[in-house]
Amino acid sequence: MKPLINQVIISTRPLSADDTLHDNLIQKGATVIEFPMIEIVTARLNEKIKLALQAIYLYDWIIFTSKNGVSNFFKLLEKIRCSKDIPPTVKIATIGNTTTEEVRKNGAEPFFVSSGTTSADLLKELSDGRIKFNELVLLPLGNLAKDTLEKGLTDLTNPTRLNVYETLETKIVSPEIIERIRQDNYDLIVFTSTSGFINFMKIMKKNFCMKEFRMACIGSSTEKEILLNGYKPLVVSAKPDGLSFANEIEKYFTIGH
Repeated sequence: MKPLINQVIISTRPLSADDTLHDNLIQKGATVIEFPMIEIVTARLNEKIKLALQAIYLYDWIIFTSKNGVSNFFKLLEKIRCSKDIPPTVKIATIGNTTTEEVRKNGAEPFFVSSGTTSADLLKELSDGRIKFNELVLLPLGNLAKDTLEKGLTDLTNPTRLNVYETLETKIVSPEIIERIRQDNYDLIVFTSTSGFINFMKIMKKNFCMKEFRMACIGSSTEKEILLNGYKPLVVSAKPDGLSFANEIEKYFTIGH
């Protein structure tokens, strides 16, 4: 029997054709209800993006911290240069399996893959002699991404931050799913970003549905935001990939619940 059979899980992730969390939960037998709280859109082309991508060969490093950063960077690169090719002189650094695999899907190969799970881990590893003084570094990020790498690298270089995607709050949501949550007709609500959780709380307040929520989340930042709002997640996955998160949820229902 599949381990998550009869478990109803509400996913607040943005809709995606390549959602490993959704796929792994379904494979484990869960019923997954999509309730996206944010939308990811490619950034509009501006002069900063155009100049950086036209001169991509000048950079020594491109550092990717998320799948969204990778996919939207390559979309913009192809639009500007009519090619996704990265010059062989440019080294690519990544963090996490999902980010690394997205780089490979776009035809590139990382030079360095962090053994950690956060931008702080990656910063420590890159600053330990890997990035040389005054090497040129490009940081493709989202508009809401923290400046951990940007500030942390300033002792070595002046990195160029490119916001290649934007995170937008979902405005129109399903009243049926809100009512399901109101009636406690679910087992877990999963969050994979602080922005997703923040918008969820806004929508729940707007719909007068403030109560105890059964939550699971990825990462310390999302966990911290949940705790600041007076809730405690039942499951916290330290690893950012969908498979690890699905495994933690399975563990909760099979041995920890």
